[in-house]
Amino acid sequence: MSVGVAQDNPITPIIDPTVLTRAFPRIQLWNRETLSYLGVFNPDAVYHSKPRFNEHYEEQRSGAPASMLLSNERTIEAFTPPMHAQAMLHYPSSVGELRNRFITYAYGRPAVLGAPRRITTDSQQRLIISDPNINAVHVLDPMGHISFRIITGKGYRLLHPAGVAVDADDNIYVADSERGMIAVFDPNGGFLHYIGDYKGENDYQSPQAIAIDRKAGQLYLVDTPRNLVFVLDLTGRVLRRVGIYHDGSGTGKFTDPTDIVVSHNHVYVLDNSGTRVQILDLQCGFQASFDLPHGSDTRVSRENGLGIDLQGNIYISLSASSLIQVYNQNGIRLTTFGQSGQRLGEFLAPKGLWVDSTDRLYVADTGNVRVQIFQLQRKDRE
Repeated sequence: MSVGVAQDNPITPIIDPTVLTRAFPRIQLWNRETLSYLGVFNPDAVYHSKPRFNEHYEEQRSGAPASMLLSNERTIEAFTPPMHAQAMLHYPSSVGELRNRFITYAYGRPAVLGAPRRITTDSQQRLIISDPNINAVHVLDPMGHISFRIITGKGYRLLHPAGVAVDADDNIYVADSERGMIAVFDPNGGFLHYIGDYKGENDYQSPQAIAIDRKAGQLYLVDTPRNLVFVLDLTGRVLRRVGIYHDGSGTGKFTDPTDIVVSHNHVYVLDNSGTRVQILDLQCGFQASFDLPHGSDTRVSRENGLGIDLQGNIYISLSASSLIQVYNQNGIRLTTFGQSGQRLGEFLAPKGLWVDSTDRLYVADTGNVRVQIFQLQRKDRE
């Protein structure tokens, strides 16, 4: 397919747009697709579900389990060890394990989330959220079993968290856009190792987004300033590099890539400062591309997010307009939903989204300091 501009669907008309932009418990999207509201993680990290909508669009609190209350959230302080202790990290000892974890106190601040940015989920449906504004990566459990945060910033293993991903064993991968590497943690938040750290030097300039093909055990990374996409195994060995390198070598071309998703045997890259979707195969061969409508100031569109559902439809969170747009593989816009606001189903500068293996849609409603959760479903599967 040649590069084109995303268009509205000329065959299936979108239903009355006023229906799509209202707060909702359930709406029809296109054809037989529906979207149902499941719940929200509010700024206090307490999960609310089964909302009741009345004339004021109020929520009914579901009675979150006690373990989801703020005072029960653990904090993992993954301190960077002093230089003289670096060599000791390789020795398997209980002392080394304690040094790597530093699980400390429960705290009671009224707000846990600061400005949620990137989201992914693991096999337990826990949310992994990067929150660089408050130097944290949150792991939140809707079932109420365990929630914790990994502290980041100066003096910790992560300096500035960006993209997040999870492998088949629920290990947590966090791109550090300042240090130019990826930190890997076990499912409980214990530090495992770095990817992209060679004798203290970083291999990447500023990785903004990562994705993992859990079946193949491969990691995809966008090194934004260098306009490159890397494919690695989970030990960090580079398998291939896509894009034009500084010496002019390489294939494929990216311009300011900001997000990446692996799904349906394809790799999707949001580039051109968040205004273009490029579709590749798993070997990163070019398949298709389309441009997204945008204004002249691409600094705002760089905050857009990318997600793919089970049907291969492409979801874009538009930070500037507080909307979610959905496109098919040909770049035809299927629908738009949401609007700027604070009610359920409304957004304020959403800067990231994620669609999991059950077609649950998670939206980082950044300006409202929350994560909203929806269920995508076809009527014939209900």
